[in-house]
Amino acid sequence: MAGIIIIGTGHAAVQCAASLRDNGSSSTITLLGGETDLPYHRPPLSKKYAVIGVPEEFSLLRAADFFEKNNVKLRLGKSVEAIDIHQRCVVMGDSEKLPFDQLVIATGSQPRMLSIPGIEHALSLYSLDDARILSMRLGSAKTVAVIGGGFIGLEIATAVAAAGQKVAVVEAAPQILGRSLTPSLAARVRTVHEAGGLNIISNTAVDAIRTDGISTSDGFIEADLVICGAGSVARAELAEKAGLTTGNGIHVNRVLETSVPGIYAIGDAACFETSTGEHRRYESVQNANDQARTLAKTLCGERTPYDALPWFWSDQGSIKLQMAGDSYGASKVVTVDGEKAPQAAAFCFNTQNHLCALETINWPAYHALSRKALSDGRVISRAHLESADYVLKTALKS
Repeated sequence: MAGIIIIGTGHAAVQCAASLRDNGSSSTITLLGGETDLPYHRPPLSKKYAVIGVPEEFSLLRAADFFEKNNVKLRLGKSVEAIDIHQRCVVMGDSEKLPFDQLVIATGSQPRMLSIPGIEHALSLYSLDDARILSMRLGSAKTVAVIGGGFIGLEIATAVAAAGQKVAVVEAAPQILGRSLTPSLAARVRTVHEAGGLNIISNTAVDAIRTDGISTSDGFIEADLVICGAGSVARAELAEKAGLTTGNGIHVNRVLETSVPGIYAIGDAACFETSTGEHRRYESVQNANDQARTLAKTLCGERTPYDALPWFWSDQGSIKLQMAGDSYGASKVVTVDGEKAPQAAAFCFNTQNHLCALETINWPAYHALSRKALSDGRVISRAHLESADYVLKTALKS
């Protein structure tokens, strides 16, 4: 039998292979990845490696001998050029054709490249090789401009600032973290970062990038190095060329199957159907791992819908952001302060006045409590929280 081919070697791909074996699959499993490094954890790229350099023993997703021990064929440095849905095979860069019984597309996401003059002068961060180049360039840079005030942009900016460089962050939208946080919590994050020395310039467009800085709608910003951290886009080109349904990623149903039977997509590349019939695409390690575990059950014969609670985190200097649930479309947000600034929590409520998400700054206990409660399906009303003065532990006990 041709077995299962997984395109990708990131979190979703490796977890899927591991979960297939955990669920007793005896199928031939092949992982195909364009990078030459062993599969590695990606969060340290923006939080650490881009600034201090990539250590010789970087953080691996699995031990180096995992793949051989579990009879998983790992083929690194192998690019997939096409998916042939009729012949049920993938076509490699050297024209080699690999047949499959089932195919998992776990191609992840890639940095959003802006269509502005001089973009070739900016560095972006996606891989270990990118981190190696960036850390080398940062060694000789005294001033840095970061385009983008989202998770990646701010993680890089705070890490660079902590290393001693002068950093300016330019965000096109009025609010930083606009796609990730509610306005009240985002404003608190901005206050902390600006107090720590970041120069955050929002509601400003970048007109051009030069070797000595960037031209913006508010003037010129000098910089020895420019980093583009303006978000990510799904790597869905293979799926689109193959004729699969796409749109903000690769569209999959409740069991993560694409528009072609036997072909699945997971992780950052997948735009999945929720229990309410909407489609969502998340870029997080949690989402990648949970989708991989869910899909492994389906591939082993236990058809399982994906319905895990989303949760995220972002380390930005002295700030740890943690989010549980989905605040998209929240009709009401109540923000409370913790005992020691900048500790805070934003309670997000849906149209039924039930808690749908909780965002926190430096409040891991609240994050853990809310994550468990929401994962367990607890209905937590706004009235109930108000009666407990938004002390989450008290509200959950009663």
